[in-house]
Amino acid sequence: MPRNRRQENPLDAIFDTLVTVPIWVGPVLAGGTYVALRFIWPAAFSGEEATQTFMRGIGQVAAPWLALVLVFVWLAAEYHKRKRRQLLEAQTGIDSIRGLSWQEFEHLVGEAYRRRGYLVEETGTSGGDGGIDLILKGHGETVLVQCKQWRTHRVGVKPVRELYGVLVSERADRAVLATCGTFTAEARAFTQGKPIQLVAADELVELVRSGQDVSSSGASPASEPSGAQLAAGVTAQTVDPAPAMTCPKCGGAMVLRTAKRGPNAGSCFWGCTGFPRCRVTFPYKEP
Repeated sequence: MPRNRRQENPLDAIFDTLVTVPIWVGPVLAGGTYVALRFIWPAAFSGEEATQTFMRGIGQVAAPWLALVLVFVWLAAEYHKRKRRQLLEAQTGIDSIRGLSWQEFEHLVGEAYRRRGYLVEETGTSGGDGGIDLILKGHGETVLVQCKQWRTHRVGVKPVRELYGVLVSERADRAVLATCGTFTAEARAFTQGKPIQLVAADELVELVRSGQDVSSSGASPASEPSGAQLAAGVTAQTVDPAPAMTCPKCGGAMVLRTAKRGPNAGSCFWGCTGFPRCRVTFPYKEP
């Protein structure tokens, strides 16, 4: 599995962890480190009084400095998260997304998936092409993501084949290829029956907007599937569930949605909030 070179440094590994956790974890970590070094660690040494005095002195000196370093790392992680949030909230459509640099594009895609409840690891690859850019972990799966910041280019089947090879060799659950452009028919045909999701310009805008909706409402992330995604989902059942009904497959809440494209465009249906991990749907019956 590709790994971020930053994790070779312990402080960088702590930074990468703090980026993925709630804001209160940093102060708790710094305070706990201070207490452990200042009081618990010296007490763990039994024996001569001289040894205990020496260890107590080390703890007195090291505890405040290490706690201060952790506070700075925490502040840097919070600034990092704030910049990512601002980047996502600033997007107004595909034109603004196409105006991003390839690094910003990767950060945007990562933040959009972070809003969906994934832990996002940026692998630290250099250059605007090639390799796995993000590793997503959450919802019981590991997902490899490659970002193609091609503004008008149609992505052909070759990058998709290469991504599938990495997916198989790394034994991940599935892979995502995201681009500002489009995919050729051959590329889309290659993904049939394979755990690869192609995110073209339209799907990318929906992904970003769903993240913006989560931020503004505080609700659980929900996506409106396309006609093709509905066709790939669970066969609709003949019951009309109440809004409070839970999904019979994963236990998530069922919410009312409107299909945006495909043969059922404009029609309402009940969909699981666990989409795309869970694709259970029910037809909506007018009261």
